[in-house]
Amino acid sequence: MDLASGTYTVLDELMYKRLNWIWFISQPEPQLKGDSATMKVSSDMIKKMHQEAEKIWVPEFARVIKETKEPFLNLIYDCDPLTQLYWDNVVLIGDAAHPITPHCARSTNMAIADAAVLGKCLERWGPENLHSALEEHQSVRLPVTTKQVLHSRRVGQIKLGLPTPDREPFDPNTASPEDCEILKQRSLPFFDDVPSILE
Repeated sequence: MDLASGTYTVLDELMYKRLNWIWFISQPEPQLKGDSATMKVSSDMIKKMHQEAEKIWVPEFARVIKETKEPFLNLIYDCDPLTQLYWDNVVLIGDAAHPITPHCARSTNMAIADAAVLGKCLERWGPENLHSALEEHQSVRLPVTTKQVLHSRRVGQIKLGLPTPDREPFDPNTASPEDCEILKQRSLPFFDDVPSILE
């Protein structure tokens, strides 16, 4: 991850000598066509992106951006945490239960934890007590996922230099080490906790 004022990037190495880069920016929501949150970008948008990359990022990363043949724009949405995770015999897990912004890179971990806790609850209560199993699953996962969704949203606002009620906009050029603590992955609530039901 690399931070700049009001923006940040993530660069991941993939298999077969490939790179995946993400450049997070805050901007007005573009007009979408259809129901996809992903859209192709125009040549004007690409030109502007290249110019901004040269101003903001080190030359090596700006070159990676320029050499990407078909960059695309992906909108990020989340929602306020749900107040329940199941209705009758239907239970939500993963992004359906807690859509979370990618600012803490936690979505997959949350889905795995959902599945593990749900499986353990179903095993413990058995099919004849489905309601009790789903109630226990909800009581274990809902407090955790609620805090993680809200924390990830807040971290995104901070990394993008957006105002929050309790702090000045974040600027990596002037931030103290204490200011940066919240941006670390381990600051995520329940980051390294294992639900007691799984122990």
